Amino acid sequence: MAAPTLRGLALGLARAAVPVRPYRAPPLRPRAVPPPPPPGAEEQRAAARRFGRLGEAAGVAPERLWPSPGELREREAEEREWEPPLRDVEAELERREREEARRREERQRLVARSLAAMPAAVAAWRQERAEARERRLREAARRQRLLAEAGARLGAPPRPGDPRAQALLQDLEREERRREKRQRRQEREEAARSALAAAEAAASQRPPGAPGAEEAPP
Repeated sequence: MAAPTLRGLALGLARAAVPVRPYRAPPLRPRAVPPPPPPGAEEQRAAARRFGRLGEAAGVAPERLWPSPGELREREAEEREWEPPLRDVEAELERREREEARRREERQRLVARSLAAMPAAVAAWRQERAEARERRLREAARRQRLLAEAGARLGAPPRPGDPRAQALLQDLEREERRREKRQRRQEREEAARSALAAAEAAASQRPPGAPGAEEAPP
């Protein structure tokens, strides 16, 4: 057997000097323990197993192995909840299909109504935008006219911070509003007189025996 070399001895001493960490296994996880059976349930299962293995020799009355009326109702309710009859499942599927078809038809009708009303809505929006633009232009022209009139009265263009020019502009705006109101009232009166004259002319052109004609006084 060959003698150990200096290098081997040095490696052995180095390995011996390295501390070794002891292995610690993780703790065991506790398993889920099933809940304890109700009183008498374990005895009933054991009696059922004995009766199934030995038959009448087990000495177990068969009527003990049947569930009580309350237990039977609970089992039936649980079965209906988790395992409904096929007829109930089909009825529920049909109801869901009808509801989905009704919602789909409502969406289609809503889309059709929206598409049908879109041209009118677009036309109304364009008309409203044109009217707003026209109002802005009229207001700008009126403002320029009032500024020009105020400048003519003051002898110089009105300055924004001049209180005299501001008071004059307010007076001119009030006069403009009163003038516009009088003009609208005159237009209404003129329209009413024109309608009355047209009605009188139409009545005078009817023959005496025609319906609606006025009877001549005796």
